[in-house]
Parts: sequence; structure tokens; C-alpha cells
Amino acid sequence: MRCVAPASRLARGARARARDGWRESGVVLRRRARAGASTPYVDLAAALTATQRAQMLAYARAIERENRGEHGMLTGAASAEAVLESHCGDALALLETLDRVVGGADARVRVMDVGSGAGFPGIPLAIARPGWRFTLLDALRKRTTFLEAATRELGLSNVSVVWGRAEDVGKDLEHREGYDVVTARAVAELKVLAEFCVPLARVGGHWVAAKNATAVEEMADAANAVTLLGGGQMVIETVDAVGPDGRPRAAVVCKKIAPTPDKYPRRAGMAKKRPLA
Repeated sequence: MRCVAPASRLARGARARARDGWRESGVVLRRRARAGASTPYVDLAAALTATQRAQMLAYARAIERENRGEHGMLTGAASAEAVLESHCGDALALLETLDRVVGGADARVRVMDVGSGAGFPGIPLAIARPGWRFTLLDALRKRTTFLEAATRELGLSNVSVVWGRAEDVGKDLEHREGYDVVTARAVAELKVLAEFCVPLARVGGHWVAAKNATAVEEMADAANAVTLLGGGQMVIETVDAVGPDGRPRAAVVCKKIAPTPDKYPRRAGMAKKRPLA
């Protein structure tokens, strides 16, 4: 296990272009996150094209509209600005780690985002990496309906949406061991998340879980489960984002080194009820 210093190459040079913040279509984006926000979104988004930033803003506004709709909240963010600074920034902070594990931004990559919810980190990553193919998986129909509508609105031809439980999709030969990278954010503890994610990664691929930098204890608890599922040693890397508690965000990275045994994942609900030990 190793801990890597905060990722900064993505934002280097971008900071020089974002000294005083941007105003995009009426939304003011500050160079540094204010108290309680989770990431310096402007620094990270400065590496995107103007078209990609416009897509990101349109996505944030779609979430803002949905949060005010009759079906209830998708996220706790009350405004498009909060969506960008908190959630989109956290997603973009994973890019340096993802680029490294797949061999660069121009690689041909299939990514599965497990428990995508409102589309994090999948949709911001799909905007930033249009050459990669993304599958967004969620068990709640309300969320997948939103994801389908949002990807159409944003014109994201590199995204598909799947409604289902990770345990069931992990048994489906169309998806099982079919992805170069499997991502997840704020879904469950690592010992539970492993059974959702590792079966979907191809041998030689990677599972990348967005966590806080305090996830080392979770990693110890999940080590045996990861081994049973075919995963290798987990590594924690801090990324260029900070949580509401002031602690750095992190990516837990695990390379798949062996096929997942046929008996995993177990039937729906078992991973949470009886985590692998």
C-alpha cells in the first residue's frame, strides 16, 4: 500500500488561466472553493475546452432543475454552482489517476460507473474524455430516467445507461469482466463495493473507488474480499480535491489480476447483509 502526493499535473498551467474565477452564463465560479465546498472546480475545468465547460454547466443546471422537480432531490446541491464545485470537481479530480491506469487520455477505454446516481463521476468524466465509452449503472429507475434524458440533452454519444443492480449486472455476460475501468463514488464501504465492482472489471483492468483519504482502514477490512474476487493490492492516491470536512479526497485503485470466481457476485442484497470477510 502506498500513498501518493496530491495530483496536480492536470491543474498545472490551468491555475494561471483562472486567477480570479469565471462567469459562465450567469454562474460565477470561484478559483478556490469557498468554505464547505469540496473542490477547486475552476482549476480542474480550465483544462477542458469551452464546449466541454458549456456541457458541464448544462449538466449542472439539469440537476438543479431535477432537484426542484416533483420527483425529489438527486443531490444535496442547491444550485448549479454547488453542483459544479462539489460534484463535478470531485469527478474531474479523478482524471489524472484514470489517465495513468489506462495509458493516457487518448486510449480506447470502456468504463462502468457503478451506482451512478445523478451521474457522478460518470457524466463529468464522459464530457472530459469523449473518446472513452461509459456505461452508467443504477438500481433506481428515477435516476436512470434522468441519466438517459441528461445524456440526450448534452449530446453524449459515448454514454449508455443501464437500469439494474450491480449484483445482477455482474452476472450478465454482456458486462461481466468487460470493462477497463470500473468506478464508484459514495456507494458503500470498500468491502461491500468490491463485490459490486471487481466482477465487472476485465483481468488487467482496474477498479477505482472515489473515497476520502481516511479510507485506509476500509482498505484493510476489504483486503480479503478483494483477493477472493480476483483483485490485486489496493493503493490509495490523494487527488486534487478536498471534502467538506477539509480532508483530501482520494482514489482507491485496484488492478484485477485474476478472473472472478463464478459464484461472485452473490445474489442481490448479500454483499451488504454479509460482506465478504
